[in-house]
Amino acid sequence: MDASYLNQNDYTPVGDIMTMALCFVAGLVLMLNSVNRNDRNYRLMLSMVISVLFAAFTGLFFHVMLGAETLNTPAIYALRILNRTFLSFVQVQYVIYLREPLWMKADGYKRFIAAISVIAFAPIIIDIIGIVNHFGFYIYGNSIYSGFTIYPFGYAAFELVIFYLIIRYRSRMIKQIFRCLITVNVLSLLLTAIQGTHHQTSFTSFAYFIPVIGLMFMFHANPYDQDTGSANDISFTHELKTCIEKNRPLIMICCSINDFYNKMQESPELKAEFFRFFRQNIKHGVLYRFTDGKFVLTLRKQKKGNFDRAVGRMLNDFYSSHEIFGIDYKLIVAETVPEITSPADYIRLFEFMEDEVGINETHRVTESDVKLFLNSSYILSELRDISSRRDIDDERVLVYCQPVFNIVTGTYDTAEALMRLKLPETGLVFPDKFIPIAEKNGLIHQLTLTILNKTCREIHDLLAEGYHLNRISVNFSTLDLRQELFCEEVQDIIIRNDIPYEKVAVEITESRGEVEFNCLKSKVTELQELGIKFYLDDFGTGYSNFERIMELPFDIIKFDRSLLIESVKNDSSRYMVSTFASMFNDLNYSVLFEGVEDERDEEHCRCMFAKYLQGYKYSKPIPIGNLRDFLQKTA
Repeated sequence: MDASYLNQNDYTPVGDIMTMALCFVAGLVLMLNSVNRNDRNYRLMLSMVISVLFAAFTGLFFHVMLGAETLNTPAIYALRILNRTFLSFVQVQYVIYLREPLWMKADGYKRFIAAISVIAFAPIIIDIIGIVNHFGFYIYGNSIYSGFTIYPFGYAAFELVIFYLIIRYRSRMIKQIFRCLITVNVLSLLLTAIQGTHHQTSFTSFAYFIPVIGLMFMFHANPYDQDTGSANDISFTHELKTCIEKNRPLIMICCSINDFYNKMQESPELKAEFFRFFRQNIKHGVLYRFTDGKFVLTLRKQKKGNFDRAVGRMLNDFYSSHEIFGIDYKLIVAETVPEITSPADYIRLFEFMEDEVGINETHRVTESDVKLFLNSSYILSELRDISSRRDIDDERVLVYCQPVFNIVTGTYDTAEALMRLKLPETGLVFPDKFIPIAEKNGLIHQLTLTILNKTCREIHDLLAEGYHLNRISVNFSTLDLRQELFCEEVQDIIIRNDIPYEKVAVEITESRGEVEFNCLKSKVTELQELGIKFYLDDFGTGYSNFERIMELPFDIIKFDRSLLIESVKNDSSRYMVSTFASMFNDLNYSVLFEGVEDERDEEHCRCMFAKYLQGYKYSKPIPIGNLRDFLQKTA
């Protein structure tokens, strides 16, 4: 067959030229938009783009040299083999890239890589054998011959493997990714088939590029926000992970401003100031925007350069801008440390420190802050384990109590149960350390059920031993009352421990929300009908609505120590507190004063219609087993 076997109708350079142009654009976008260039998938994607680029380049010059008057046989053979080699590299890298989206295990993954490598490179070896033995593509003299070609079969086998992988692992992908992978590979197959039916070879490289483009748009979309120039939180995780793995120090400045994005959209002046600050200060770092209005600026710390001074200048500029606009903020400055090795933990560190920092304050994270955070994280992990186990006898939850003095009888016949944790690594943990963590993370309910169960068990033992005990109260969170089966759970525990309902009291604080109040009211009424007593805890602190208090059938009102302190300041304060206590007494509520520390406090409370007294004057919190030292036995 002579050299005209590849005429202009068989090939046009437009396909390869277009593919090369797209590769340059894709590579540029990929490099500019990728914050973490050490990421495995970024390197694979860039390598695939480069491989397609060289495949198109060698394909173009291969056909150009075929049309030359004098054939350069070695160069033509080399370009043909190189073209197919680059395309084969694209196939192998494509399967390697799919490992993470398809969650492929190591064993199966290695088998597929081996199979695709054979499918990708075997046709090249067969083609070389065909060149040598003159049964495929070969040049003889100044004539070109084309016999059997293996490449269409190799490409079809590759696509079969890809479709097999996508369909087999479809349950591990969200529908959008599954549909995208199927669609781009179908388009690639269709383009190749159409090209084959028209005896064309112009768009071979582009057909290989279509699946690569699909992956790029799915997993390497623009991470930068157009309005703020900031990258997303996923990119932050990638950069932080790389710095941790390579032990590179990273400075992080976290700024939290409520609803900042909307405020910037509403104020052109604020937007202009933001971009001025951005251009002037964020030259060598990367700014990340989180969905909750949080921004984090990262600066890779180099051996040379005074970063403290640079951070100081940046903060001073921020303070100057704040004086103009006056938007409330919290600033946390931190640096990577060996003790924290997870990107997610650094995000939690910022959240932890924000709870500790006041409005319009800047705080630099110290070693002691890190220790407190790690301790808090450990407590959180233990709380999650306690919650997941659902064991109401969990040994890590301890019951302490504080005896309550009955003024009328002159005896101790009630007590308040108090919770402690005893954890393997930290020992005894007090409520102020773990209750806020448990409530914030929705883990309080299992703790409440556990302390209720252990308190009921102790009540059963005390009654069996003949001690006189009116009741022991247990603190419940408003989060507990939101549980649909709250009343049933309380009843089950009391019945399980075989004690009278009236021996248990529930302490709750007043709720503000209307829905929450109605829920509280219905559950208080249901349990009180069984004989369970109810205490209103912390009266006099924060929020008090007398109308709602009167709607709830409380048995005892607990006056906070702050009211006791207020009552001794002057006659007016004493009259006010005394009037409150007298009013509740007249309405058949019993009044309990907390925080009684000495004889003077006790005398004041006796004069203010108190029935029960509780505080360090009588006892500090003690293990509930020691309550026997305060109770009297029945005759």
